[in-house]
Amino acid sequence: MAKSFPLVAIFVFAMGVNVCYAVDYTVGDSAGWNPGVNYNAWAASKTFTVRDSLVFRYTKGAHNVVQVNQISDYANCYSGQSVPLTSGNDIIPLRSSGAKYFISSVKDDCAKGQKLTINVK
Repeated sequence: MAKSFPLVAIFVFAMGVNVCYAVDYTVGDSAGWNPGVNYNAWAASKTFTVRDSLVFRYTKGAHNVVQVNQISDYANCYSGQSVPLTSGNDIIPLRSSGAKYFISSVKDDCAKGQKLTINVK
């Protein structure tokens, strides 16, 4: 029986198959999700795509993560009816393209800059 592996490899290469990998981004890198970090500057050097994930790491009980739906909620630090994530190691998969907005709704965290906006491609 002849082996067909070389033909399959040539076919896949000829078809230009692209392999895409999802990336898990730890928000704020080693600084984590805490007040006093410029998260929009952090995000500016990243390219977020559908299937990537954001990982929010913080001290449980000290902060939280709320995904808000509008730029006005983001700008006004308003979490509305959104349910906060509170585990201290929250993973949010990016399932659709477009603008995404995140805040901490604990005390004045958001007012101190603990908020993030990204654009998912």
